[in-house]
Amino acid sequence: MKKFASNILKVSLALLGLTPALTSCNNDWEEEQYAQYVSFKAPLDTDGNSVGVTTVYVPYTRYDENGQPLYGEEGISHYNLPLIVSGSTHNANDLNVHVVESDTLRTLNEERFSTRTELWYQNMIEYAKFPEVVNIPKGEDIALLNIQFNFKGIDLSDRYVLPLKVEDKNGDYGYLRNPRKNYATAMLRVLPYTDYSGEYQATNVRFYIVSGGVTDTEPGAMTTVDAYVVDHNTVFFYAGTFDEDSQLRKDFKVYARFEPATAGGTRGTVTMWADNPDMNFVQNKTATFTIIEQDDEVQTYIMRRTVIVNDIDYTFDDYKSAPDAPITYNVQGNMAMERKLNTQMPEEDQIIF
Repeated sequence: MKKFASNILKVSLALLGLTPALTSCNNDWEEEQYAQYVSFKAPLDTDGNSVGVTTVYVPYTRYDENGQPLYGEEGISHYNLPLIVSGSTHNANDLNVHVVESDTLRTLNEERFSTRTELWYQNMIEYAKFPEVVNIPKGEDIALLNIQFNFKGIDLSDRYVLPLKVEDKNGDYGYLRNPRKNYATAMLRVLPYTDYSGEYQATNVRFYIVSGGVTDTEPGAMTTVDAYVVDHNTVFFYAGTFDEDSQLRKDFKVYARFEPATAGGTRGTVTMWADNPDMNFVQNKTATFTIIEQDDEVQTYIMRRTVIVNDIDYTFDDYKSAPDAPITYNVQGNMAMERKLNTQMPEEDQIIF
């Protein structure tokens, strides 16, 4: 019995000895384990045409709950870019974070595209405005930088990036900027969108060579056509098989205006034209469009919106690829764009090209 009591005493003393260590361990979890850095939440694209930047999709126009332009006119919109404070505990200080234009865009262009300057990203700063200081209150770990865009008159045949960075003045502002470049800097490739812009599946579109007024009977196939915003009802795309990666793309822009039969209607006509007379562009017949919206049969919170363009038929001259022997093409067919929209989340978080 004495031996048993002695063992109990030893165990008790051992547990008492562990108590400070256990208490210390719990306190460690209550204390900050990492530096509380300030950074953007702007993950970089890892594939597609925008590797090395962050593609964000912004409505061409922001509307209020009554369907009126939020800023009083079409073409004015905004995007909320998250600023976050990292760490294992909540932000301990009231922070005034300074955001400025980054000077790294040229470096990005040179590293990404080398001497292919026609593919270089252009600085979007003239189309954007944002507050220079964003407050992150004590106890809060995130704030939103409201960036307002004026898309009126923008030409998206240029590839635009808005380069931003968190400025810290070597700690003089009372916070630490994240030391990792892709966290302290946001390279936003901003793409405005409307109901008619986006990537159309064009496997039902064919292009024919026209020679001496005779159309070849062996057509070439197409896969996709990207349509970029001009205004609320107008987009542009590149004629034939020209695309965003072509150094000749600006010479072969085709505009398409969607004209609903009734205000807000889902059917109408599509008028096409080009502003480059050297293309000798002709729309041979008026195209039509239809918008179909239906709930997904399995996932009822998913709404499928499909834009179908029928009766595409236009002719143009490729006078650039072989200047001494221009080639006339006739493009015919139908194309469609589908968006699967989750009705439980903002549309702009789902739009992709």
